[in-house]
Amino acid sequence: MSLLYADPSALARAYLADEPDHDDLRRLLLDRTAAVVTSEIARIELASAVKSALRAGRIRNTDRLHDRIDDDTGEGGAIFLAELRPRAIMPYAHKLVRTYRLRTLDAIHLAVALEDAPSFAGSAEVVLVTRDAYQAAAARALGLSVR
Repeated sequence: MSLLYADPSALARAYLADEPDHDDLRRLLLDRTAAVVTSEIARIELASAVKSALRAGRIRNTDRLHDRIDDDTGEGGAIFLAELRPRAIMPYAHKLVRTYRLRTLDAIHLAVALEDAPSFAGSAEVVLVTRDAYQAAAARALGLSVR
C-alpha cells in the first residue's frame, strides 16, 4: 500500500478533461482507491489552473469544477490537505531549490512530500505523483518513488 503525494501538476490534469493523462490521473487520484495527500497550497494552484483554463476557452463554467475540488479536498474528501508548516518546510524548500532544478512551488511540494507525508503514511511508502520532469528527477534523487 502506498500514500500518494499529489503535486498540482498531476492534480490539474486529473480535473481538466482536455489534459494529457486525464483519465489515468482521475482514476489514480480521485477515485478513492488510494490514500492521497497534498499541501493546502494546492487548492490555490488548482483555482489558478481552472481560471487559466477558463480564460483560454478550454472550459465554459468554473463553478462545478471548483465545487468538485472543494468536495474532494474537504472533510472526508478524496484528497487530504496537509497544513503547511512554513518553519519546517520553507528552509527545506530553499535547500531543494539551491540543489536541484526546481521552481518555488515545486520545491515546496517536494519538501512537504519528504518532510510531512511520511507522518501520514505510517508504514506505507510515499509516492510522488507529478507531471513535472525536474521535480520527478529531484524526488528520485532523494529516494522517493515517482508515478
